[in-house]
Amino acid sequence: MAPVTAVAGTLPVDTAIPLLPAGVCQVWWARAGQARPEHDDLLAPADRRRRSRLRGGTDRRQSTVAAAVARLILAAHAGTRPEQLWIDRSCPRCGEQHGKPWLPEAPDLQFSVAHSAGCVAVAVVRGSPVGIDVEELAQYDPEELDCIAHHALAPEERADLARWPARGGRAYAFSTYWTRKEALVKATGEGLAVRLNQIVVSPPMRPPRVERWTGRSEPTSLYDLHPPPGFVAALAVRGASVGLDERDAAPLLAQTSRRLSGATTLSHR
Repeated sequence: MAPVTAVAGTLPVDTAIPLLPAGVCQVWWARAGQARPEHDDLLAPADRRRRSRLRGGTDRRQSTVAAAVARLILAAHAGTRPEQLWIDRSCPRCGEQHGKPWLPEAPDLQFSVAHSAGCVAVAVVRGSPVGIDVEELAQYDPEELDCIAHHALAPEERADLARWPARGGRAYAFSTYWTRKEALVKATGEGLAVRLNQIVVSPPMRPPRVERWTGRSEPTSLYDLHPPPGFVAALAVRGASVGLDERDAAPLLAQTSRRLSGATTLSHR
């Protein structure tokens, strides 16, 4: 995937990771099938514990790739080693490690990770909370979609959804609404604590924006992204507008795999 916005310069390492200037958000795309045993060397014990709780092979490979890409990118920008990067996921409500991730040693680097059906996305920006979401374009049973839409969409959004053709178009429209909202709540760090049907975003055929979010005054910028075919994705950045630099992480993972040696395979295949 070619970059949407070219960014001059690269970091002084033997990988093609561009510099991250203020006002630019990097979005890196990868696939679960790009996982290699050597990538285990990039992971921290917490990454391996999370992966060990997954049953499916695709889910484990997806977890490996998501952690490896995030650590490679963040470590390059923070000036440290990927496996030594401290990522804190403490929940502000209960203290467990399932909250919005951040870097205590490099708090200016804000990031978000998403994955769906083997597609992985990592977003990194300086100084502004960010959220990213990607979803596979699945075919829904009409009754199932109506039920999900009731909980996720506001009344005017459900009315718009009903105007889309049932075959193909409605799934695309719902996924667009969904990813825009999920990106928003990931940027705020609130996740499941927010009722999505209380947020109103623009319809799929219009530029993405927040139309209404009761009680919220801080501006948040929304962007539609360019995932692989068969997926829909969105990005949200709080308090700032950014330029987008979308990149393919496959060469980075391949080069890293060749460079690493003495890998330990921990059952992600």
